[in-house]
Amino acid sequence: MGQIDISSLSVSELASLKGSIESIIEGRRESELLSLHETFEAMAARAGFTLEEVMLVVSNKKRPTIPAKYRNPANPEDTWSGRGRKPLWVVALLESGGSLDSCFI
Repeated sequence: MGQIDISSLSVSELASLKGSIESIIEGRRESELLSLHETFEAMAARAGFTLEEVMLVVSNKKRPTIPAKYRNPANPEDTWSGRGRKPLWVVALLESGGSLDSCFI
């Protein structure tokens, strides 16, 4: 594909081009998603399943429960495993100069 020189286009021409590009991208995205869906359905059918059966197994897979490592001193029901985003009570504790060591279970 050759280079297209857009440096001489006006702002309105560039805005129009941008809109056209976004529209084409969305159309291609939908087309590729449909194609992938058909491919996955065919793969599942060759294995003797429906795509819905395959996706049900994936969506029902449970993550293991991670035990809590920290407990909110102000509300013992609030706990945190130490993974992922910090809960608001942890953020507030740390901002006030507190330490997570004081909340360790």
